Amino acid sequence: MQTVTVPLSDTVYRRLKRAAEIAGKPIDEIAAQSIQESLPPLLDVIPARFRADLQAMESLSDSDLWKLSRITVEVKDQRRYKRLLKKKALGTLTERERQALSELRTLADKVMLQKAYAYLLLKWRGYRVPTLANPRYPNRPVT
Repeated sequence: MQTVTVPLSDTVYRRLKRAAEIAGKPIDEIAAQSIQESLPPLLDVIPARFRADLQAMESLSDSDLWKLSRITVEVKDQRRYKRLLKKKALGTLTERERQALSELRTLADKVMLQKAYAYLLLKWRGYRVPTLANPRYPNRPVT
């Protein structure tokens, strides 16, 4: 267990104290919980085959991260994936199609993880990123 001293404004301290009162927990426990919940996950929880690509993203420019946040799986690959899923459900997949389905799933996972990690990095760099409640967002830092 490590101890860290963090200076807080009066406003933040009052909010933290109030949260502790509401939760019926010590203020240091609420502070630690708040920090833990706001930190990004470590990459060691990500499947090993994706880690190097995600770690490399950490040194990308903001502009490059915004580009990655907008990538998608090509429409032709999406259609093929859906078609192969239907064949799988019917039990008519060939071994070659099973391999193709696996590769398309890995591609979709990679795209999803890259987008999510790009948004996480951008958020940590001070940008607003889309949410389910607010899918439109400005491409500028939060002020």
